[in-house]
Amino acid sequence: MKELHKSAKFWLLYHVGMLSWGFLAAMVIKYNQEGDPFPPTFLVPFISIFLISSGIGYLASFMTVKATKLSLDKLRKWLLPALLIFYAGAFLISNLVISLGVLGWFIYSGRDLNEFFPHLFRNELNLANSSFAMWLMFFTIGFFYVIWQKSSRREQNLINENLKYRYNTLKSQINPHFLFNSFNTLSELVYVNPQRADNYIQKLSGIYRYILENEQNDLIPLPDEIQFVERYMALQDERNKGTVKLLMDIKDASAFEIIPVSLQILIENALKHNEASKKAPLEISIFRKGEYLLVTNNKQAVNMLEPSTRTGLTNLSERAKIITEKDLIIRDSDNKFEVLLPLIRKSHESTDHRR
Repeated sequence: MKELHKSAKFWLLYHVGMLSWGFLAAMVIKYNQEGDPFPPTFLVPFISIFLISSGIGYLASFMTVKATKLSLDKLRKWLLPALLIFYAGAFLISNLVISLGVLGWFIYSGRDLNEFFPHLFRNELNLANSSFAMWLMFFTIGFFYVIWQKSSRREQNLINENLKYRYNTLKSQINPHFLFNSFNTLSELVYVNPQRADNYIQKLSGIYRYILENEQNDLIPLPDEIQFVERYMALQDERNKGTVKLLMDIKDASAFEIIPVSLQILIENALKHNEASKKAPLEISIFRKGEYLLVTNNKQAVNMLEPSTRTGLTNLSERAKIITEKDLIIRDSDNKFEVLLPLIRKSHESTDHRR
């Protein structure tokens, strides 16, 4: 809602600005032409300038939004065709508005419409084509230079955020709290069941090996992430004693790639924020839904001294935008928490996501 209000305010100010610009420009033009800033013909240049400026502004806004969604590599391929399209579109808008304005004036003043086209091409469009074309060319070049600079800064910011996220992900996974719990469990198993303790160590080392090996990868095969999650949950089961139930039914997993450690982050988020007992177990389910994984858990909120900052989900959401160019979709209801995690279907192009 806040973004909607910002957008409404922008467009209100935009149209007020265009009206003011059209009014002042028409006044100056008519004063230079007739010595009177407000002759009967004042409305023609006023409306024409307003419509031309607004139309070009709409076109610029539309192409700016499109450009901000493209990577720098795609923008390089898109820039020259878009520049030509923008120039042609703006030129067409200006000539169309001028033509309609002149036609309106012909009808209003009762002039012979047979003179319309000769007058239009001899006096009006000829003037527009000569003076307006050069102005529009410089404006177009300047406009696309701004888009290029904005996209370059955005690309660099995304790269920096990606690097920061990789570091934070690694740091958050290898944390004292997780190690403390793991070693506590391990110390109990060593005396009770050495064989289970050995299995626990193997699974624990496998988890950290996976994190370290894939820290530099943007995407990995989905079956690898599933296997990692199974190892992670096996460690959790040693502590949770069956109070957490995980159901995974992911069809055609081998056809997809996923952001490494992303599933584990979502599971850890569910464990962190929910109570779990044998009478009321925490139930986590993971299914494929198109080119997303649907991760769902029932809500049994644990009492926390401080509200959650959702840092893990925020970081994962940003990384999903960078790598998959899709949004992480979060649905939070009274009794259920759902996350749609983007997948990438394997193809020759998918290797481009690895850096």
